[in-house]
Amino acid sequence: MIEIREILWLWLEGRGLREVSRLSGTDRKTVRRYVDRARACGLDGDGGACQLTDELVAAGIAGVRPSRPDGKARRGKPSPASMSR
Repeated sequence: MIEIREILWLWLEGRGLREVSRLSGTDRKTVRRYVDRARACGLDGDGGACQLTDELVAAGIAGVRPSRPDGKARRGKPSPASMSR
């Protein structure tokens, strides 16, 4: 949650997606997904960091990350080639 807050805070400072990506160590596409989701939840790029509430960040997480009931990502069946390694 801190990483997402940092991403959004950097973006609200007026930094571009590539710079936010570089500074946070996060893929640019991931940064875009978080920013797009936060904007859909009402975040305004000109509104300042005071908008970063826990509720907004949680809504961003819920909208970007898939549901993981057991806390783990779903994986497909392993291929026979990967099983022989």
